[in-house]
Amino acid sequence: MAPADLLQPLEGQREQTLRVIESLSSADLDIVVRGDGRTVQQVLCHLVAREHGINFAIRRALEGTVLHLSQEDREQMASAEADPAPTDWDLARIGSELVDARESLRQTFLAMKEADLDLPIRWPEWPARTVRTSIPYVLEHEDSHVDELRAAVERDRKLVG
Repeated sequence: MAPADLLQPLEGQREQTLRVIESLSSADLDIVVRGDGRTVQQVLCHLVAREHGINFAIRRALEGTVLHLSQEDREQMASAEADPAPTDWDLARIGSELVDARESLRQTFLAMKEADLDLPIRWPEWPARTVRTSIPYVLEHEDSHVDELRAAVERDRKLVG
């Protein structure tokens, strides 16, 4: 299977994410998602940031460098992701950023050879050890966050309606 073909499940998930975004109103961005207390906007911006991070890690692997994050590096990453989302990002901007991030990842995969899928890659909290075995975690990560924000929005609408 060509490396870019492995993105098909991720592309399907991204289509679902974009449909959820299309169903939201600007007021929905301020709804708090259960768990760590982030808002819908912050969760969506986190997905953008994480995708850029994954792409960076994969490109580094293609260059022959495996990222090894220390506990301090992980804490800095967690802190950066906890920072408030850009307040000027409306739904259209978030959707555009998600499309751009996925296109960047797709371009990385299009440049890969089959053997590149087995390059080592490390990502915090995921036991995957190669580019190929990381893909299910990327999919699950986005899917779980979309489920969380969908539930938060539904809960909020029931309270208001």
